[in-house]
Amino acid sequence: MQMINQKKKLALITGIAGQDGSYLAEFLLGKNYEVHGVITNYQNQDETRLWRLKDLSADIKLHMFDVLNPQQVESFIAKLRPSEIYHLASNVEPRVIFEDEINTFNINFTGTVNLLRAIHKAQTNSRLYCAGSSLMFGKTLESPQNEDSRMSPTTPYGIAKVAALNFIQMYREAYGIFACMGILFNHESPRRDERFLPRKITKAAANIKLGNQKTLELGDLDMQRDWSFAGDVIESMWLMLQAEQPRDYVIGSGILHSIKDLLSIAFGAVGLDWRNYVTVNDKFFRKIEYGNLCADIKRANTELNWRPKLNFEQLIMKMVEADMKLLENKHD
Repeated sequence: MQMINQKKKLALITGIAGQDGSYLAEFLLGKNYEVHGVITNYQNQDETRLWRLKDLSADIKLHMFDVLNPQQVESFIAKLRPSEIYHLASNVEPRVIFEDEINTFNINFTGTVNLLRAIHKAQTNSRLYCAGSSLMFGKTLESPQNEDSRMSPTTPYGIAKVAALNFIQMYREAYGIFACMGILFNHESPRRDERFLPRKITKAAANIKLGNQKTLELGDLDMQRDWSFAGDVIESMWLMLQAEQPRDYVIGSGILHSIKDLLSIAFGAVGLDWRNYVTVNDKFFRKIEYGNLCADIKRANTELNWRPKLNFEQLIMKMVEADMKLLENKHD
């Protein structure tokens, strides 16, 4: 009997060079997708920024264009006509800052609108996923938060993501476009940038164990977050685009952990007591802090059959182990 070759699905990932983008690219390649990714001009000029993709370079196709430029986006989408688009590119600072509100808003809002318009203009059947954030809920009294919880963002980043969600819902209603947002709570991995707190802590624990560092300065040690593994989160993105109807979902672990919990696991993994090495510095306290942002993932669990596979302790242990290996190899 003659075998019929099924055409591969073509996926486009903006922000492919980031933590989530690299995990998603691996995941889609494992499902026999043809994977294309968008990188920026500065990434193209500085190959060290593409380190997460070094093992995938032969299997993915990279393109350089600006998602904030509507003409470039429209031309590219009309030509490539991807089956699925995963819009992960954004500009998020680990601190809540207000020095550049307009630029922060534009970067995190405009790309989504450009992609929606491009899909509509090209009349493609592309399905669009956009990454949202727990910061969209902002200052809320309700905890945990679900898809129907009131959103009161108080940062330029959170406000931009809520505006993007409104446009997604408008395009779904007005044009029947398959577009949705995953409202993602904090998710980490060994591929996380060192500017972010969990990776800062796991690398410090490894450095202190190896004698490369003596102390670690942090801010509020009682601060709590809902942390999960980035490798689990990206599966929810794919599941959302396989659904019969587009819908937005809250994605997280559903469990709060404090910085002290994180420190205890990270330093304990290398046989140290964090209280002997960690000091508190007021300069690391945020202007605005949210202590009750926790995901209610009932809808994702029920409708997508999704929930995290790796728990918090396993995640932090995985990150410490990777940092130990990385630092030991540097000194070989």
